[in-house]
Amino acid sequence: MSAKFLNVVEDALAVKEMKTGGYDPFQIFEVEHRPCMILTIKVICGKNITKGSWAKDMMDTPDPYVELFIPTAPSGRKRTSNIDNDINPVWNETFVFYLDKNKQNILEITLMDANYVFNETLGVRTYDLIDVEPDSKKTVTFPFNKTSTVDIEFELQSANSPALRYSLALSDEEKDFRENRKEQVFQSMRRMLGEDGPNGLEEVPTIGILGSGGGFRAMTGMCGVFQALVDTGILDLATYVATLSGSAWYISQLYSHPDWPTKNMHDMKEELKNNIDSSLFWLLKPQSMYRYISRIIEKRRNGQPVSFTDFFGHLVGETLLTNRLEAKLSDQQNVIAGGVTPMPLYSCVHVKKHVSAQQFAEWVEFSPYEIGMAKYGTFMKTDLFGSKFFLGQLVKQHNEPPLHFLQGIWGSAFCILFKRLLQGKRGQDPGEIMSQQREETVRHLLEEAYSDEDQTDSSNNNNNTHTDSESESSDSEDEGNDEQDGGNKKPVKTYKTQGFWKNMLEGVINNNSLFKTREGRAGLVHNFMRGLSLNNAYPISPFTVTTMEPDTPTEAATPRAAFESIFDVFSTTNKKMYMVDGGLTLNSPFPLLMRPQRGVELYLSFDFSARPSDSTPPFKELKLAEKWAELNKVPFPPIDTRVFDREGMKECYVFRDPKDPHCPIVLHFVLVNVEFRNFKRPGVPRETQEEFDFADFDVFDDPKKPYSTFNFTYTHKAFERITGLTEFNTLLNKDLIMSTIVELVKSKQKHGQMRPIKLETFHRLRHLSKNKTKLHEFKEFVRQWSGHSSSDASPETISPESTPFKLEKDFKKCRILIARDQKKLAETV
Repeated sequence: MSAKFLNVVEDALAVKEMKTGGYDPFQIFEVEHRPCMILTIKVICGKNITKGSWAKDMMDTPDPYVELFIPTAPSGRKRTSNIDNDINPVWNETFVFYLDKNKQNILEITLMDANYVFNETLGVRTYDLIDVEPDSKKTVTFPFNKTSTVDIEFELQSANSPALRYSLALSDEEKDFRENRKEQVFQSMRRMLGEDGPNGLEEVPTIGILGSGGGFRAMTGMCGVFQALVDTGILDLATYVATLSGSAWYISQLYSHPDWPTKNMHDMKEELKNNIDSSLFWLLKPQSMYRYISRIIEKRRNGQPVSFTDFFGHLVGETLLTNRLEAKLSDQQNVIAGGVTPMPLYSCVHVKKHVSAQQFAEWVEFSPYEIGMAKYGTFMKTDLFGSKFFLGQLVKQHNEPPLHFLQGIWGSAFCILFKRLLQGKRGQDPGEIMSQQREETVRHLLEEAYSDEDQTDSSNNNNNTHTDSESESSDSEDEGNDEQDGGNKKPVKTYKTQGFWKNMLEGVINNNSLFKTREGRAGLVHNFMRGLSLNNAYPISPFTVTTMEPDTPTEAATPRAAFESIFDVFSTTNKKMYMVDGGLTLNSPFPLLMRPQRGVELYLSFDFSARPSDSTPPFKELKLAEKWAELNKVPFPPIDTRVFDREGMKECYVFRDPKDPHCPIVLHFVLVNVEFRNFKRPGVPRETQEEFDFADFDVFDDPKKPYSTFNFTYTHKAFERITGLTEFNTLLNKDLIMSTIVELVKSKQKHGQMRPIKLETFHRLRHLSKNKTKLHEFKEFVRQWSGHSSSDASPETISPESTPFKLEKDFKKCRILIARDQKKLAETV
């Protein structure tokens, strides 16, 4: 071939590469934070160390050591070893501090003499670290007591490789998964849909499964749903399964099972049924309690915050994770390798003090690859969750927390109600309490959790360098048994057995210093965003203007009671983050799948939320999701609740936007017992009285409340009823699901892919890259996508691997020509 011909082919391939997975339009939005400064201090030696008077020196030769303290640095207190009876000690010990260059960083140096009774201070000096130049070494001699000196070497460097990932794009690992999963889904759709299936990868719709909260009811219900999805093959067509609270418990125990996804679902369902047929309180025997508390105390000693969530997570893990209590979330990378099964996504919310979670809640997403907040474009590797960060740098790495700890966080709403169960107050369904009184629930959860922070704020505002429990200068508790850190460790009280296990647990909750406050019952982790300059909150759809910049006066005047503060930015000065059950704000994890980077086109929404009655319209969470989508400017179909008046109560409702072919479709599955009463399988009527009696039950109207959100014990009959009901309801709508998928395939063939943005609105984008090359590539990307369709009314978003249908077919044709006859290809070009 000629060089000219090769250039033509290479140029064409370059265009294709930019238009497909090789170019991610979301990378144009840069998430920037100032770098962390790393200060290395080497305490070299001391000379002529004395106690300051000849009388003291005559009686005792000093055992000197040096303490270093930087109030503005995390882990800011260090000390050397003490050297016995040496007035000219040589330490040569090195310590690392992490600094914010925008703050005044003062080093306090204390020369100490170690004694058996109490240590004696020989002198204190302060040193302004502004005198240390970046990228250079400096040795300073500090005098003490007129005769003593200590030589210290300083080296300051800028850390330009943060341990956190700052980006609005999906991680490379998730992109690889999506590519592999799309191929798997394509083959499954071709097999199941035949001629109605997609002709190429570009026609494969992205399907997301959602499971709501609802305690063991949601967990059991999700079990039945998955049985149906596996049996029908629909699970093979999905890319994601997003969960929170109870449904997160089910999916996490499923994906941690060593035999998933190869083992028969029926066997795994039987295993779960046997795991939850006895009360959680059987796990509260004295020996078990001692084991739980010992592990929690050890965690605290290692420098990590603890709460009742740790204890509750142990209970959930002991119940659901039989013989695999050491399982980790990152282990699930192996389960989804090659895209053989949908990617699990779990969730909770980070809340702000004195603000209702329904108004302000920042969604935290958990995947086998990453954990982070899309709102700030900040993520960490999953195995680093719980470690200590500062300005994006990994200050102290802890072991990855066990999966049961995460299960405690995902279902942390139950921690604030657990005490009611102990006191026997089971008259009202806590799920109904949470649904009706979310604001009050969060207030009770946090009213004490943030009490310490009030002092922190005033301290920070007044530039006070004294420490308190939440200020940046107080790290003694966090550091635990760090050998480099000095004393001042806070004592940890141990639990004293009170006899009967119920009194024992009440004693832990009421009397133990770890759990006696409501702070102890919130999910606590190190603030991985500590120190970051959060000047910007990134909308979930960065290609559109946020509600902070309304397009029209009508929009600006619209009252927003729900989620009204979701674009507010939280302070990163606090050491800990308070994470709560996502169900306290929105009991279905739509925000995880609404990210346009994931490009979900069909939501299979399974709602197990508590309702006042079986006859109550089941759209409350869906309406909240609609509101959330509206504020974040992401496409979502209108939720017309009048469908309930037209069609009555039924197992599944369909919501689509008839005006927008690119808008996702929602199939909303409801926990309701209608057809199941008369049919044991779709189309197979019940026959015997025993069969009718089995199916004759109410979910929410039963006065005994066997399916209460806070019921942690399911009899075999109750388990089989709920799993049978949700499995039946899913099977009943198999044809609806399949026909909707066919509809999406046809729509993609007719309307093509979604476009990111129109050229005329390019100037409205915020937080764009300053890199001219990136900007040029992005403008070309937008021009190529929107050049022939500028008449369309609304800008659309696009998933990273989307490809124009015609372009993909053209290249397939080129490949065939290349294989058949290179000369014909040359003539074609």
